[in-house]
Amino acid sequence: MSVTDQSGRRMLSRPGVIGRRGLLLGAGAAGLAMAAGCSGATGGGGRSLRVSSYGGNFEQALREHIYPLFTEATGIAVESIPQPAGLQFLLQLIEANKAGQTPMDLCISAPLDVMRGNAAGLWRAYDTTRIPNLANLPESYVTRGAEGAAAIGAVGWFFTMVTNPKTVSPTPTSWTELWATGRRNAWGLAGTGAGPMFEVTAATYFDGPETLNTEAGIRACVSKMEGLKPNTRLWWESEGTMQTALENGEVQGGVYFADVAETLIQSGANLEVVFPQEGPVIDFGSWCQPSASTKTEEAHAFINFMLSPQAQNLIASRLNAPPLIRADLLTLDDAVRAKVTSPTPPIATNLEARRLHLDFMVQEFSQMLAR
Repeated sequence: MSVTDQSGRRMLSRPGVIGRRGLLLGAGAAGLAMAAGCSGATGGGGRSLRVSSYGGNFEQALREHIYPLFTEATGIAVESIPQPAGLQFLLQLIEANKAGQTPMDLCISAPLDVMRGNAAGLWRAYDTTRIPNLANLPESYVTRGAEGAAAIGAVGWFFTMVTNPKTVSPTPTSWTELWATGRRNAWGLAGTGAGPMFEVTAATYFDGPETLNTEAGIRACVSKMEGLKPNTRLWWESEGTMQTALENGEVQGGVYFADVAETLIQSGANLEVVFPQEGPVIDFGSWCQPSASTKTEEAHAFINFMLSPQAQNLIASRLNAPPLIRADLLTLDDAVRAKVTSPTPPIATNLEARRLHLDFMVQEFSQMLAR
């Protein structure tokens, strides 16, 4: 069964993994209009910054627990704007930026949209000398364009296996459980052609994500994924669809965001987060500044604060999300560390494969589902 729901709790946009989190085109127009409608400066006449991030619990946690500390440290007020999903949002942001009417000063973009924005001249390059805490961040989380650093890592997320321990016992240890006999109609799996099932399959049965660098490797992975169809009750495209299926017992588990699953567990859901021995799939979003924004000083100060150990520890503890700065700078207790770090190296999303072969991946995956 396949269900599509455009009301995901965070309305995420994570293109490296699910084509900007589901390619939910319909959410973009309303979201951009909403953002533009609340884009005025914060009252009081002081310095301010409009920051958009994934909506729902994610945006709420940033607004309540992290942004006030930045304001206290710098005197810069933050106007927090929930960010919708969809390629349409990016396209409308590009047009608004060209007109000099960008609805935010900073937003979070996942890697594929960073590349698309760079190609369209959307993002302003940062003056990294004004971000001393950039030294805390591994270079792999900095995206550089022709003019310099155009995107700086904001937050990571894991795709892991989640299961209902009442119906899935013993706890699985490998992604191979998704293909196991006896699991007919059990799972909810990410159901778009840009999704993490490519990395899961490539790392479990082939030579890792590099398998996706060729069309032959993509075809091989899609052929293997066809074996998932008998075991898949739900191919989900939005986070909200899978959340509902987990909460009402429609599925016994599947592939989901570890941070959101932890939030559901804290709310009483009967779920278990499993880090398979092959590793979870990891992706991340970056802080990007539309070039039409004039708040360069405020943006540099904000990113510098967000790369501090203080902010990154809070991201881990409040958002259940993997912090991106060097591990030696963090002071996480054991319980938080277990939620936001993987005991085995994570599987990196192959962004180059999507840059070169995205249409082909989507086509092959869609044809596989239709067979």
